[in-house]
Amino acid sequence: MPNLPGPYEVEFTITGFTSPVREHKIRLSCAVLGNPAPGTLPTAITVQKAGGATASLDVVVNQAWSFLRQFWPNVINCSGYQLWKYVTGTYGKNFIAAGAVTTPIGTGATSTVAHQTTLTFRSANGGIMKSVFLETTNTGSTQVALVPNGAGNINQKWAAYVLSVDNFWLAADDAYPVVALRQSLGENERIWRKVFRGN
Repeated sequence: MPNLPGPYEVEFTITGFTSPVREHKIRLSCAVLGNPAPGTLPTAITVQKAGGATASLDVVVNQAWSFLRQFWPNVINCSGYQLWKYVTGTYGKNFIAAGAVTTPIGTGATSTVAHQTTLTFRSANGGIMKSVFLETTNTGSTQVALVPNGAGNINQKWAAYVLSVDNFWLAADDAYPVVALRQSLGENERIWRKVFRGN
């Protein structure tokens, strides 16, 4: 049975957007070993990685954040993350843990207001997995093949990480991503209305 999402989910809160003040979320489903109780420290929670190894929650979160951070300039930051456990077969979730990220330096570019970046991947079970990032330094309205490259642009670096043995992010069909598909850039209408129409 596919998760809806889950079974566990890491939620990053991205802040620093102004006029009006707003925040965005990045949610990554993952597999946690055992059954940690609410309030467990991130250092005491073990997360499964794509390559078969495991690491503590704080380690995998900070590694992922080191790639995610590059999508935004220095004025945009992550106020922290939370780990949630989903109730099987529902969208109900229970709080498990919270922590802060170690923040590397961002990019020198500026955020593109009301812009959306969608990066898609194929999972090992055949599903489609999407990374959706809002108001990053990306610009434009194009769709091209997503080519993983650890030395490439921010989208390519994220794709390289997602397809690496260190990735902990699961698709909704309980499988890890195995192929990068597309990079789609465009406008997010909901944010555009909030910024320019105030609704």
